[in-house]
Amino acid sequence: MTIKRVVKETLLVVAEGDAEVALVRHIKALYRDSLGRSVQEANARGKGGKHVLDVAIRLSNNRDHDKVILLLDIDTDWTDAERAKARRSRIGRRGRLDVIESSPCLEAWVLRILGIRAEGDTRHLKRLLKDRIGCEAHDVGWMERQLTMETLDRARETVDQLAELMNHMGIPRVRAV
Repeated sequence: MTIKRVVKETLLVVAEGDAEVALVRHIKALYRDSLGRSVQEANARGKGGKHVLDVAIRLSNNRDHDKVILLLDIDTDWTDAERAKARRSRIGRRGRLDVIESSPCLEAWVLRILGIRAEGDTRHLKRLLKDRIGCEAHDVGWMERQLTMETLDRARETVDQLAELMNHMGIPRVRAV
């Protein structure tokens, strides 16, 4: 009896920090049976968008991944010059580098996933999310309770960054019956 193995495309998500990595891992675990790509994540440990791009370039020099995306906040060290550098970068087997920008930070779109419309600077949005979930954004327990598959599928229709991340991960859209 021959066992067929399916080779999936590989995706590397270079995330700005702990909260982004926790979110990617949570989505990956929730949708593990329907992921269209093998997803790995790398933590740039903060320091702004330019640093995330530099980490992605350094990690991708061996071109082991079919696709590389950056998941970063635009509030620190992310300028039009950095965007242009990202567009010019040839990373991965396909030479593609896509960027998912959190404006101004990840907490802004996580709040929208939870149905909360809020504006303000990064400090305000981080505090608002912490008040809402009762812990730091990178603590995984709250994600398991509040970011269910149903919540994410619904939010995917209105939160562009979530939709983009799920699309890159190869997660098919749920069709309403």
